[in-house]
Amino acid sequence: MGTVGFHRLGLLCFLLLGLLPPYSLKADLDAFKNRIEETEKDKTEAPPQSEESGSSEEGSSSFAGFLFNLFRWIWFYNNTYIHYGMYPYCQAGYIQRPRMLPEVTPMVPSAAETGKYYWFSTGLSAFYLQDMGGGSWVSFSGNGYKFIGPYGDLFLISDGKDLLTGIRAGIHFSLLQFNPFNASLYLQYQVWTGLLFRQGGDFGLEFRFYPVKPLTLRAKVGIQAFELFSLGETELEAGFMFKAFEGFAGYRWWTLTEASVEQSLSWKGPYLGIRRYF
Repeated sequence: MGTVGFHRLGLLCFLLLGLLPPYSLKADLDAFKNRIEETEKDKTEAPPQSEESGSSEEGSSSFAGFLFNLFRWIWFYNNTYIHYGMYPYCQAGYIQRPRMLPEVTPMVPSAAETGKYYWFSTGLSAFYLQDMGGGSWVSFSGNGYKFIGPYGDLFLISDGKDLLTGIRAGIHFSLLQFNPFNASLYLQYQVWTGLLFRQGGDFGLEFRFYPVKPLTLRAKVGIQAFELFSLGETELEAGFMFKAFEGFAGYRWWTLTEASVEQSLSWKGPYLGIRRYF
């Protein structure tokens, strides 16, 4: 079997892994549902806390304003004078900027001018969260124009008896974009259906690193905020690029923020998948 055959076989294995029915190892999705409902009940019955207003110093406010204005100008230059290559580690460079000096032959477009104003990626993975269950996760993100674009997820998780489905839709907003490092903000509306029906928001930061070809690194830190509870969400991931395809493996944590330090509750586990850039 040639090299092309091996790559096709590997891609097929990744797709089958993400499409396999959710599996149960040490999992109890109903216990997760009960814990969420107990947290909501405790928060409903808790007496309201009085808010104390504090006065901020003028000096710190002025310094914060200075930092904000500085970052605003850095952001403007970093995110507006930009084009994209076809995928990370492509020959022309993933993040491209026009040259500061005019070309010797202005009729010939530079490498940056031949780039595109958008980038997108879609991924498929299989995952497992200890004490909850396993399932499939589909993601789609990118910039529709230079610094802003869609950010969506769909996941199915089951313990072999019950099923929980999550749908997220929102925006992706780039903060800093360089070839070795990208940082972005994401905001999403989220709905859970199946065993537990809840609606809320999902927001946080995502970091992507491209230190050396073909290695990729990714980190995500966010909050799933519902009416009466919230879940901290963290992902750490490593992968490798093969042209426009990225194979990746990572670890995910969901942590109930209302739980005390003595009774910290988290659901965590690995995931494995493939991503396509276009």
